[in-house]
Amino acid sequence: MKRLLIVCETIRNEVELALKNQAVEIETLWMPNTLHDSPERLRDALQIEINKAEEEYDELLFAYGNCGNGLLGLKSTKATMIIPKYGDCIDIVLSETANLERIRTTTYFLTEGWLKGEKTLDIEYERNLKKYGERRAKMIMNMMFKHYKNLMLIDTGAFDVKETLPRVNDIGKLIGLEVIVRQGSISPLKKLVSGQWDEKFCVIPPGRPTDYNDFLGISMRKP
Repeated sequence: MKRLLIVCETIRNEVELALKNQAVEIETLWMPNTLHDSPERLRDALQIEINKAEEEYDELLFAYGNCGNGLLGLKSTKATMIIPKYGDCIDIVLSETANLERIRTTTYFLTEGWLKGEKTLDIEYERNLKKYGERRAKMIMNMMFKHYKNLMLIDTGAFDVKETLPRVNDIGKLIGLEVIVRQGSISPLKKLVSGQWDEKFCVIPPGRPTDYNDFLGISMRKP
């Protein structure tokens, strides 16, 4: 079987580590992390790549959660699609964390991958600062994060926490959240790239679009 791995840039570090740990080589397509902002744009962009790839590949592996239901309605007429059954990338890298639903109600999450994005918290603050001034910029950030208590850096083992933590601490001070570090896991990604597709994966045959039933029991995460 010829496989193509389609990956969100946000978890590039973790996917590269999974490939290395499993000693697997798969042709990989890296997708922009800005697509997370809109489930519709994410779906359209992925479908375009599916249409291109299905002539050449037998299996299309997605290193994605069903972010904002952005993976619903995808269809390949010729290739089998394999998609992890998780709400988003956070659910993937914290798959072994107990009480995750409760933690998510008061916690904002970061990894090095998130900090490489174009709309990180500190970058957004700087944009608001230039546009509105300090007083209003801080007010905007306080309104955005008033329901959160913690800023969690997820240690996935795919980046140097000590190098990343100073920036996270600065962001925590900026938005008034307590910084915590929690051990993550790349286990679902290792299973994905090595073909160990258990009940936590959707295996979609050619000709059938993904639908809500494929993700039953999985929380829908807003972008």
